[in-house]
Amino acid sequence: MKETALDRVSRALNLIPFIAANPGLSILQIAERFDSTPAQISKDLTLLHMCGLPGYTHLELLDIDYEDPEYVSVLDPQVLDHPRSLSQTEALTLVLGLELLSEIAKDPNEREGIAKLQERLSKIIGDDFARAITIADGVVESPIMKDLEKAISDSRFIQITYNSASSDTVTTRTVFPTDLFFKDGIGYIQALMKDSVEVRTFRIDRIIELALGEPDPTFAELSHSSSNEDIEIEIEMGEDGIFFLEKHNEIVTSSKEVTGAFFLNLKVNSSDWIKRVISSWPGRITVIKPVDLAKEIEDIARATLQNYS
Repeated sequence: MKETALDRVSRALNLIPFIAANPGLSILQIAERFDSTPAQISKDLTLLHMCGLPGYTHLELLDIDYEDPEYVSVLDPQVLDHPRSLSQTEALTLVLGLELLSEIAKDPNEREGIAKLQERLSKIIGDDFARAITIADGVVESPIMKDLEKAISDSRFIQITYNSASSDTVTTRTVFPTDLFFKDGIGYIQALMKDSVEVRTFRIDRIIELALGEPDPTFAELSHSSSNEDIEIEIEMGEDGIFFLEKHNEIVTSSKEVTGAFFLNLKVNSSDWIKRVISSWPGRITVIKPVDLAKEIEDIARATLQNYS
């Protein structure tokens, strides 16, 4: 994305207090810290070197030492020796983000780290402002979340009644959950199927019922040594690609729209599942790679057509 003048000014205002607090860094290290390039940081420092307070003499200019690219320091920061204050929007974003993270964090160390950041932020923006921000139903925790966390921590099987979006059916399955994660505000579990030891991903909000099973250390070891690998797939679709993206966003790693066509990169664990999804999609889908998958789906389509002949 092309950088705007506002982006450059914002970075420049942050550069001086950062360098003043961290003297001796190289231009390359500063560039990495600000997600920029050494050439751009050099341009920013050159510009800042010509800035200062009214008076327009060398006495009022920012005094920056950057001739040696391996050692940058600020000799006289003028009035830019402290970081900028958070704007109301920035503070609001941080408060909301930390609140959401505290809701979904599973690890006690993560929760402790988030709590410390919240405490530091309250001191910066003031307790009154922090307390004025509330989240109403920001994160709706599933009633089965505690059972899922217990199943994963205790290496237990679970029996779930699941409403599948791909087949529009409700089925009962016995799976071994190995991980719980969130993407775009939606919770998922990754699990191994008991009968096939195949990795599957399930949306938590589509689990209708859940029952805890007994611990199985043997299967836990098997899950860690499972040779199932993610399959990377590239497909091309028409304008209905936007609906595919919304329905299966958990497997889409990247997407690009070019003149009405959607190019999607997918990552899945189950080749059988993705073959069913692509074969049953009502619109056109072209599998660009892998070639073997494209051939298998073509064979499925040909066999299906023969049933109607």
